[in-house]
Amino acid sequence: MPANPTLTNEEMSALLANSGGSTETPSPSTEKRRRIIPYNFRRPDRISKEQVRSLYLLHDLFSHSLSSSMPIFLRTISEVTLVSVEQQAYVEYLYGLPDPTVIFTLSMHPLQGTAILEMNPAIAFPIIDRMLGGAGEQLAKARAVTEIEQKVLESFLKIVSDDLRDAWRPLVELDLQILGRETRPQLLQIVAPNEVVVAIVFHVQLGDIQGLMSLCIPAIVLEPIIARFNQSSYSRNRVVLPQQTHSLLSNLRTLPFQVAAELRGITATTDDLFRLAPGDILLLDQRADQPITVSVGGLEKFQGELVEQERRTAVYLHTAILPPNDEYEEGEFMESWTDAAAPGSSNSKRLPVVGLDLLGPGLKADGLMRRSD
Repeated sequence: MPANPTLTNEEMSALLANSGGSTETPSPSTEKRRRIIPYNFRRPDRISKEQVRSLYLLHDLFSHSLSSSMPIFLRTISEVTLVSVEQQAYVEYLYGLPDPTVIFTLSMHPLQGTAILEMNPAIAFPIIDRMLGGAGEQLAKARAVTEIEQKVLESFLKIVSDDLRDAWRPLVELDLQILGRETRPQLLQIVAPNEVVVAIVFHVQLGDIQGLMSLCIPAIVLEPIIARFNQSSYSRNRVVLPQQTHSLLSNLRTLPFQVAAELRGITATTDDLFRLAPGDILLLDQRADQPITVSVGGLEKFQGELVEQERRTAVYLHTAILPPNDEYEEGEFMESWTDAAAPGSSNSKRLPVVGLDLLGPGLKADGLMRRSD
């Protein structure tokens, strides 16, 4: 055993050098090499995470729409759920498909390119069985679909393409047409093997039977409209036509609102309320010379006073209750009312009282706003 078990500085430096460590400050070239991040050229990220998230929301809407269409078409309980939206190499997508399977190639006009809609045999044959009047059972032995069965599935594919077209309509008006059919994934080449595609996988529940359906869209097809998947960019470029604004305002002009002239109420016992009879006088906390509150749609909007207009009880509006930090001045908001609604005016805009009810803590005079220009 050595007399001095403590390591010297030279021995410590030798150990660190042999183990790959170093006590020296790294040089700029070493620091630059450390910042290099490995990049897989077979799986480049052509679509940002925000755009992938927008694609997920779009096809989640499509899955809900298809879940409503399938039970009506197939006359059985069915449900479609979005599983994932991922970008991967086209060859990896093909390796993940069963063999044989059901594949349709679709055009996406006005986009340039071809998409793939694939259905696993686990759900393809039950769908064919339901469309031909059967109970929707699976085959005992797996096999490829025949040409006649592919033609039968085209009717179901029309339901899928219609819902998919509706989901994409806010971005682009797609014209989905069947270009080809295939059962062997290895024989289908729509892009280069290393080209990036967006693989959208759905889980299909058809009664007690489950299976997967997938949609494959090459990233190069989405490039002309990929910026529209950015939600902030889409909302910023959105333009509202003047005709839409005019139509909206025209519809709002005819909407009725409940208008109530409210008086301050009092608190009374149930025994006193049962003893009320015609001719009794109920004293309120509201003085006759105090203004009353007028509510529109349940919100306090005006201060006014009860007046008589053409032998009817009415409310004269003289003050607007503006929300805090409102940019409008009281005179601007009430100008059209105070000038024409003064007592005795022949063309007054009035709020006629059509009934008195004892509601809650006070009396309310309810009616509808009427204008006589």
